[in-house]
Amino acid sequence: MIFEINPQFILDTQADIKKYSKGSLIANEGNKSLYFYYLIEGELSVYNFTPEGKEFLQHKVKEKNFFGEPAVLLEKPFPGNVEVISEFAEILKIKRENFLQYLKNNPDWCLEFTKSIAEKSIIKSNSLKNIVFLNPEDRIIKQFNDYKEGAEQKMVIELTRKELSNMTGLRIETIIRTIKKMEKEGKLEIKNGKVFY
Repeated sequence: MIFEINPQFILDTQADIKKYSKGSLIANEGNKSLYFYYLIEGELSVYNFTPEGKEFLQHKVKEKNFFGEPAVLLEKPFPGNVEVISEFAEILKIKRENFLQYLKNNPDWCLEFTKSIAEKSIIKSNSLKNIVFLNPEDRIIKQFNDYKEGAEQKMVIELTRKELSNMTGLRIETIIRTIKKMEKEGKLEIKNGKVFY
């Protein structure tokens, strides 16, 4: 859910705008933060490592979205690492107490913020269900549909095989084999190594 903010919000919350380069860690799993974060520009990944050392990609954060807000609201440790995956990212850092005061002073805005958290919760719940219950092809299709965000026409899916593996819990070999099978069945196209779905 895209969450638009305006210059008055930045002034009212005394937010700082920070720039980060690719590979920068914004948050570390297990650490607490005194700040809310909002991605103005760029793209982030939120991931964990399994006990075996395999990376599990929880999700990507796209522009005009808050991230890590449940942990900051509850003063709990971050449940994952947050890393910049675009060439750079521009992020608002908002002190927790300033943000909470803003929510109290702006009940309509608070309601929209709460709805955005509820929407993310539903998406994560459905993702977990899909990992547990769906076969490999259905898991991949689900990720493609999430990527397309409701777009009907075919489009290039800018997810690597490794990212799909990390998002679905499937091995890279399974991803490759399943995508080739889907291509043969006409469910997607591959042009110059890019998947169109």
